[in-house]
Amino acid sequence: MKERYFYSPGERGFFPWSLKEIYENSQTGWPSDATEISEELYRTLLTGQEAGYEIITGDNKLPELSKEGPDLVKIAESEKARLMQVTADVITPLERAVKYNMATSDERQRLEAWERYSVLLMRVDTAKPEWPTPPVEQAS
Repeated sequence: MKERYFYSPGERGFFPWSLKEIYENSQTGWPSDATEISEELYRTLLTGQEAGYEIITGDNKLPELSKEGPDLVKIAESEKARLMQVTADVITPLERAVKYNMATSDERQRLEAWERYSVLLMRVDTAKPEWPTPPVEQAS
C-alpha cells in the first residue's frame, strides 16, 4: 500500500498517514490543519528542496516551492559556518596542548596547518566560493 502524505501549514511540515496514530498519542498531536497531498507533489517538493529551493505555504494553504532559485550565497554561508566550526573543534584541543607545553611536534604541525586552513576559509567569498582543501589528518 502506498503512503499517504499530509501537509500542515501551521507546522510547515509533512505528516505520513502511517504515523497518524503515533502523532495523535503524542504531546503535539496530529495537526488540525493537515491536508492530504499527492505522493507526486510530496516527492516533487522534496526533490526541489534537495536542489536548494525552499518549501513554502502557498496562498491556497498547500505547499509549493519558492519561485526564486536556491539562494547559493546563503547555502555557501551555511557551509562556511559549518566548516569554521569543524576547524575550531580541531584547533581548540591542539591550542590547549601548546598552551600547557604538552604538545608533540606532530600536534604543533597539525595546529599550524589547521590555523592556516582557517585563515583561508575565513577569506572565502560566499558569492563565488572557492573552498580550500582541509589539512589531511593521519589515522591514529
